[in-house]
Amino acid sequence: MQNILSDQINYYRARADEYDESISSGLETFEAGKSLLSKLGRFDQILELACGTGVWTETLLKMGNHVTAVDAAPEMLKIAREKCGDERITYQQADLFNWQPDKQYDMVFFANWLSHVPPNAIDDFLNKVKKSLHKNGTIAFVDQHAPSDADKAIAEKEIYAKRPLGEQEFTIVKVFYDLGDLQKNLESLGFEVSVEKFGENFFLMVGKD
Repeated sequence: MQNILSDQINYYRARADEYDESISSGLETFEAGKSLLSKLGRFDQILELACGTGVWTETLLKMGNHVTAVDAAPEMLKIAREKCGDERITYQQADLFNWQPDKQYDMVFFANWLSHVPPNAIDDFLNKVKKSLHKNGTIAFVDQHAPSDADKAIAEKEIYAKRPLGEQEFTIVKVFYDLGDLQKNLESLGFEVSVEKFGENFFLMVGKD
């Protein structure tokens, strides 16, 4: 599994330069998600995990006084800094599977990341997120749920996917988690949970402590 998680990081390092272009067809969907996210109100300190090229970072900055944006890929962070170099954003490089929170925040957000966390690591990850929140803090995340015409691999909860890039091929984790299961995970940590769907198969899940 560790080899696959390393391959996953290398995949996004290699994709950094073309990442924004590759998601350009979904910008309208992301804007709908950002609109939902903005309705959560304002927060003082926000932590963004797996920030990538900063697709969501500017929206978070409008919602808070300071954003700490973390990603494992230095190439992604370089692009994010170039796009949004505001002094109220602190960028940090860290492998989220080894990351440990060193302070607490009012809100923690991540987009399209939880589907890259294998099932045997999800409880540990969510516990770390809980520890990184102040009392009465908020967790919010965006991801994809399984489409209605889920193929056999998804139905069987296949957790690996092959991703070709140039002449290379990478293996990454890709899991379409059941929304009910995710809600139960958060509720077991003491969160009051709400879910809103948007686009073809995206959702925003919010947990309030």
